[in-house]
Amino acid sequence: MEDTFREQIKEDIELLQKKLSWDPHIKKDEYTFNYWVLSNLYNLDEEACSSNITEYNDKGIDCYVHYEEDKELYIVQNKYYDTNTKLSSKELSDFLTRPLSKLNEGSYNKSRDLQDIYTKVKKDEDYKIFLHFYVTNDLTNSDLESVIKDHDQNKAFAELFFLKAIEEKYFGKSYKDHPKLNTNLNIKNKGSYLAIRPKEYELPHMSEAYYVMAKVSDVFQLWKDAEDRQYPLFEENIREYLGGTSGINKGIITTLKDPKERNNFFYYNNGITIICNKAKANSKSIEIYNPQIVNGCQTVSSIAEVLKNEEDYKESYSDVYVMVKILVLENKNTNFYRDIVKYTNSQNSINEKIFGATLQPFFTVKKKLLNYGILLRVKQSDRFQFKERYSDQKLSGELRNVANNNSQELYNFERLTELQIELETLLQIIGALFRDAYFAYQKKKYLLKPTSKEYYQSFSCKINELLTTESMSKLVFLYKRAEKDQKDSEDKKTPSPYYLINFIGHYLREIGLNARIFFDKVTSDDLNFVYNNFKMLSKKYIDSHDKKEYNVIINEKIDKKLMDHTLNTHIQALQEYNKKEYDKLKEIFEKMKI
Repeated sequence: MEDTFREQIKEDIELLQKKLSWDPHIKKDEYTFNYWVLSNLYNLDEEACSSNITEYNDKGIDCYVHYEEDKELYIVQNKYYDTNTKLSSKELSDFLTRPLSKLNEGSYNKSRDLQDIYTKVKKDEDYKIFLHFYVTNDLTNSDLESVIKDHDQNKAFAELFFLKAIEEKYFGKSYKDHPKLNTNLNIKNKGSYLAIRPKEYELPHMSEAYYVMAKVSDVFQLWKDAEDRQYPLFEENIREYLGGTSGINKGIITTLKDPKERNNFFYYNNGITIICNKAKANSKSIEIYNPQIVNGCQTVSSIAEVLKNEEDYKESYSDVYVMVKILVLENKNTNFYRDIVKYTNSQNSINEKIFGATLQPFFTVKKKLLNYGILLRVKQSDRFQFKERYSDQKLSGELRNVANNNSQELYNFERLTELQIELETLLQIIGALFRDAYFAYQKKKYLLKPTSKEYYQSFSCKINELLTTESMSKLVFLYKRAEKDQKDSEDKKTPSPYYLINFIGHYLREIGLNARIFFDKVTSDDLNFVYNNFKMLSKKYIDSHDKKEYNVIINEKIDKKLMDHTLNTHIQALQEYNKKEYDKLKEIFEKMKI
């Protein structure tokens, strides 16, 4: 599997190099790997990543990510190594000390933005700062592990990802053999647990459940047993979110490490929710069969982070407790199970795209878009599932025919990869239409974060209210056309797909035409005509920014006055110098109002 995943990274890098050829350093694979890490592991838009990559050839930091809503700052170093190149402990140690030292001094001059962000957040106790180091092989050793272990996690959480861990972060951990696990949580006395047994209490509408004041050491033992047996302790969607241990919480760790404070842990923490298919309880312990943690992943990961470095954790943490809620559900394939996972995590940072993408409407869109020949990648694994399913040339050909019949004038699909589009990209396209290009470029990292009310709950979850699936398919065809023309253009930047769609959405609002009605009614031939008349607007808009670089412009908010000026100047020029084109364009939009 290692070779397969390395090949996947190499293939992705080659695609990125074609797409981002305007970056002068993009030809070097080790540099492009920064783009790969930022876009695939931190969910930033590929084109907008360049502002997060620090000065080329900088030895301290390769890139950074700031999640302001979540109060998280990631400082990243990447090593695009072959299978034989070893990482030295000095390289790792330098990364864990030098960047923070420079940032604390206020003297990090490779990225003014990063220094400003760090200066602003370093005194905020709620902020979490992470040091992430990625290496594209699996040549680990005890020296490297010691460097990580000896690092002061109170300053910043440090984590080293070798290839296997990168793969797990990319896909989420997957366990093919589905091993079983039984565990015991000790009960201090009868007063420290509550059992809800519906049959005994004549509560047929309820499910069997237990509330236990459990020892932190027992929770750690559960985590350790699961790791040793490669048992999927975390519910599938949350397990994919975790990747490594980047979900650990600084506040939890600080409390557990403090001998005076740790006994209050029970009162400070919201607890852990476990679902299992069977449980037995008596006055001394509760036995749990095949447990899965659906809430409290940060708590469990943080407990593990602290206790795994304690030689006598059972003695040191003998009086440290955490509330554990255990729900017995024999069948996981129910809406009730999914709702428990969703609602118990509504106030936690289970906010990565893999969890957010599990909303049922996204799978409905995926199924419906298939009728138009479009393969929507909702999960990371969809890429490989599509490749396997459509390896049959006949099936692949039939799907291309469906897509080409629907896209007609707009796009001619030739390869299976062209038929695919990621869920986040679809959301970005719709966002560019109804919001703007800045939304598409800069808010991608929040579009599938369930904790984001503004972007996930108020936008992503409601795309079915904005557009029909047929309209979405037309938008995808339009995006594909712009993306192809951008790759083929001389400057490799225009037409910018998000700016192009932004201009169409902006014009529709200007003339008082609903975007849903327009895309429902417009034919491929008419949409192709609109595209040809609007495709140069993004270049005119970008060129109007005096001497600003492309990567700077796409990271800035839309200049609405400049957009209005660009659009109005174009329409006036058509009216004066190409009346025939103007009349046809006007006719296309006017007939949509009827």
